[in-house]
Amino acid sequence: MARKPPRKSIRDQVVVITGASYGLGRAIAREAARRGARVVAAARSSEALDDFVAEAEGLGSQAVAVECDVSSLDDVHRVVEQAIDRFGRIDTFVANQMVTVYAEASELEPDELRRVLDVNFFGSVHGFWAALPHLEESRGTFVQIASALSYRGIPLQAAYCSSKAALRTFFESARTELEKHGSPVEVVVILPGAINTPQFERSRQKLGLQPQPIPPIYQPEPFAEAVVHTFEHPVRELPLGWGAQKLLWGQKLSPRAGDLVLLRTGWKGQTTGQPKPLGSPDNLFEPMPGDPGAHGLFDDCSRATTLWTSLRLRRWLVGGAAVAAAAAPVVRRLARTR
Repeated sequence: MARKPPRKSIRDQVVVITGASYGLGRAIAREAARRGARVVAAARSSEALDDFVAEAEGLGSQAVAVECDVSSLDDVHRVVEQAIDRFGRIDTFVANQMVTVYAEASELEPDELRRVLDVNFFGSVHGFWAALPHLEESRGTFVQIASALSYRGIPLQAAYCSSKAALRTFFESARTELEKHGSPVEVVVILPGAINTPQFERSRQKLGLQPQPIPPIYQPEPFAEAVVHTFEHPVRELPLGWGAQKLLWGQKLSPRAGDLVLLRTGWKGQTTGQPKPLGSPDNLFEPMPGDPGAHGLFDDCSRATTLWTSLRLRRWLVGGAAVAAAAAPVVRRLARTR
């Protein structure tokens, strides 16, 4: 298998990010701009996108906002065309957009499930189709923001989990096909754990309660830093946060044990317990007004760092720690013989 070419430095890259108006996408866009990348930010909310462009320019970067709905292939082609028109190429494409519905599987309406799949799954596929020829030219990277729930379905999130599982397997197929044809394009699948983003205030829910992420909860910034790291150093699959890693290992070791845990915690663990009226405004079919930024309601209980992910991205540290641990008894014995 041919060795893939090295990626450009972040400061020399043109990066396209969908779902860039708020949450993790906003944090990724900000981190890429902070590190000197030129950023094309795409989402449905023009107000939030315009705020990001001003943010990026304040950081000394260049940015373009493109209002689009990724469920439309034509819209995604327009995003790519504007990136090429403005900056001449695309080095990294980040498919980050998402919507969801908190409801038991039997309560989902056909149009709700279809909309989640259209945005989460087809929106990313549209990005792949539209960006691939340009990534081939730039020897670039396609980054899919999937989820730890790509490997594990949980109560109340059948629509979301289904869309993320479909993404993971689609890009497994695509990655192998690209390698078969000697393509220089890297495909990265990101598997985040729980993040403190505004999606929990904006998602449709049929619970009558305020949704929340399942702890441990992380702020978007450490996850964004890890995602941007893969623009230069691609990783096949990258779990973000210790919670994501535990879920993946648990699912491999004993899915049935996961079922039993979720029977106890899968309902109450996904809400704050505070009432939220059914039919509250949501962003499933239309964007909500305003610019909520990157953070959600849970700043007080969110972690600002993720040691596990930092070690995962710097394997030499893990290897060095293992060598040091193995060598420690020998060093102690030598010291006692002196």
